[in-house]
Amino acid sequence: MKRISIALTFVLMVMTAGCGGGSVSSGKTLVDINGKKITEGDLDFLATLNPNIAAQLSTPFGKKQILDNLVEQDLLYQAARKEGLDQDPKVQAKIDLYKKVILAQAFVEENSVKEAQKYYNDHKNEFDQLKLSQILIRFATPQELKASKKTKSSAVSKHSEQEALALANQVYDKLKNGGDFAALAKTYSEDPMGKDQGGSLGFISKDDPKMSRRGFTPLVEKAFTMKVGEVAGPIKTASGYSVITVTAPAEQAPFEEVKNQILFKMRGDMRTTLLSTLKEKNKVVYAKEFETAPMQMPPQAVPSAPAQPGKR
Repeated sequence: MKRISIALTFVLMVMTAGCGGGSVSSGKTLVDINGKKITEGDLDFLATLNPNIAAQLSTPFGKKQILDNLVEQDLLYQAARKEGLDQDPKVQAKIDLYKKVILAQAFVEENSVKEAQKYYNDHKNEFDQLKLSQILIRFATPQELKASKKTKSSAVSKHSEQEALALANQVYDKLKNGGDFAALAKTYSEDPMGKDQGGSLGFISKDDPKMSRRGFTPLVEKAFTMKVGEVAGPIKTASGYSVITVTAPAEQAPFEEVKNQILFKMRGDMRTTLLSTLKEKNKVVYAKEFETAPMQMPPQAVPSAPAQPGKR
């Protein structure tokens, strides 16, 4: 059985003990342990703290595992309190340490979101998204074509570059003569990810990492100069020749939709800047032998709440 980390268990134990976090305890009671209730609200709160917990809670089996784990933790917690271990100085010191870790992380997260919001407001054009469709005609190099004939491989395009360009031009002409883009995409496109959706690539941004990974940056650059319904191409990419059309105009993506993308992009800089500011505003005095040592410990030395071992 998977185990919840002590840090998350500590949070839930505080809630079920009625020590200040009870506002999240709401909805249907799932388990009653000597009068201490674990509710749907408690599980919803846990899901916001850890993506792995959220995934596990998405299935009845996973939810039962989490509940069993929490019951075990609460039984042990209640037994420890009965024995007075919550008054043990060493235990109190551990609790205080975990509180510091959780509060420090919360402070970093809170300020990171503020910085992400500021970045979003200052770079609005970066988060414009439009809806794009393509008809892709792939080509292979002469060497690839020669090798594929020997091995009879279907993984390599059967078109030479000249053939692919000629076919892409034929598709473009059909579109200019009133052809339906989605229908032609289903007939001609060699893009397995969008062919059955009428060539749709979905909503894309100017710096879309998915498009960049696929070598479609030239399509993105052209798309953001086009009007809805306009057709352009053939455009050469690493994959072949594409004919594209914009099916929905560029609009700014909501902050919540791109928040994690910004946080991922800026996470290292945010923490460094935050700590630099705190060092300037606060007085930190080392013992003489540590005066030249860096204030920030290596990541592996920073205390964190350990995870409990799972059952085998």
